Amino acid sequence: MDMQKMQNLVGEAVRDADLHPEEIPAIDLYLDQITSLTQGKLKESSEHYHDRILTKTMINNYSKDGLIAPTKGKKYSKEHILQMLLVYSMKNTLSIGEIKRILQHVYGLPEYSDALLEDVYLRFLEIKEMERDEIWDGVDCFVERSKLDVSDEADFLTLILGLASLSSYYKSIVQVLLEEHYSDRSAEREREENEAKLQRKLEKKAAKTKRKESEAAE
Repeated sequence: MDMQKMQNLVGEAVRDADLHPEEIPAIDLYLDQITSLTQGKLKESSEHYHDRILTKTMINNYSKDGLIAPTKGKKYSKEHILQMLLVYSMKNTLSIGEIKRILQHVYGLPEYSDALLEDVYLRFLEIKEMERDEIWDGVDCFVERSKLDVSDEADFLTLILGLASLSSYYKSIVQVLLEEHYSDRSAEREREENEAKLQRKLEKKAAKTKRKESEAAE
C-alpha cells in the first residue's frame, strides 16, 4: 500500500456524520421519527458507518437502563435525543454500565440542565471535527517516527499493531479516568454492607465465645 492510498482510507475511516443540535426539531418526537432523523444523517457519512444505526430497540434499552430521562407518554424531547446521542457516541468504547455511571453522575449535578447538555455535546462535536482534520497528520507522523515503509508487508503489519496498541491505550485511559472520577456508589454500598455483615458476624462469634468461657469458669 502507498501513503496516498492510506491517506484516502484514513479519511474515509473517520468520515462519520453527526446530528447537530440545530437539526433536532424543537417539538417532541416519536421513536419512528427519531430513527428516521438519525438514519437520514447517517447516509451523509462514509459507508463504513452505514450499519451503525440507532434503532428503536436500542432507545428502549437506553430508557430501561436509566441512560435517558423518563419520558411522558411515547414522545421524546430534544433533551432526550441529546442524551441518546451521548450514549451512542460512547457505546463503542465503554460498556452500558460504565456509560450509566457517567451519565447518572452528570444528571445528578445541581447545575444540570438541557442547556448544559447541549453545550457539552456541541463542544464534543467541535473536538471531533478538529480530530478529523488532524488525524492523518498524526498517522503520517507515526509512520515517519517509527521509520516504517507501508509498502513493505512486515512494516505494514507493524503499523497495524502499533495503531491497535494506541487504540487500546486510549481506551484504558478513559476507563482509568472514569473509575477515578465517577465512583461506583452501588459497588461501594455493597462493599460497606458486606463489611458490616462480617463485623456483626465476628462480634456475634466473639460474644458467643465469651459466654462459653464464662459458663466454663462457673
